Amino acid sequence: MKGVVVWFTGLPRSGKSMLADAVRARLVAKGERPVVLDGDAVRAALLPRPGYDPEARDDFYTTLAHLAALVAHQGHVVLVPATAHKRAYRDAARELAPAFIEVHVAASLAECKAHDHAGLYSSTARAALPGVGIGYEAPSAPEVVASGGEDDRALDSVVARIEEACHGIA
Repeated sequence: MKGVVVWFTGLPRSGKSMLADAVRARLVAKGERPVVLDGDAVRAALLPRPGYDPEARDDFYTTLAHLAALVAHQGHVVLVPATAHKRAYRDAARELAPAFIEVHVAASLAECKAHDHAGLYSSTARAALPGVGIGYEAPSAPEVVASGGEDDRALDSVVARIEEACHGIA
């Protein structure tokens, strides 16, 4: 089976992880074993811990793109919910992957703030938060656009595109 990287991008707290989890559950129900590389979880697992300055972000997203491609080249579906606030990060990941699906989890800043139970938008970290303190470059031509993390139409579309990319997984 051919592997694929599915990158879920959007503002922090837009629902990227929620949608990726729904895709994972759907694929597991079909007998697949997708790999989830959640940006926050990968960042927490790396030592030394990556920072949030521009150079550290560049390094982190380069590492995440290479890791996702490495796993996808072994025939896995790799789900990557990670902001990757620059198009260049996602474009580089697309170049490395055997197949690539970009999913824009579109949510307004107000919607993201409403889902922010961790206090990201109210903390002192706001200066480094994509969409607030630093820019967020929305995809120019994503394969799928989701309206937040609970978009059943987008869920169906992502799963169909994965099946197509992997040449008809069950």
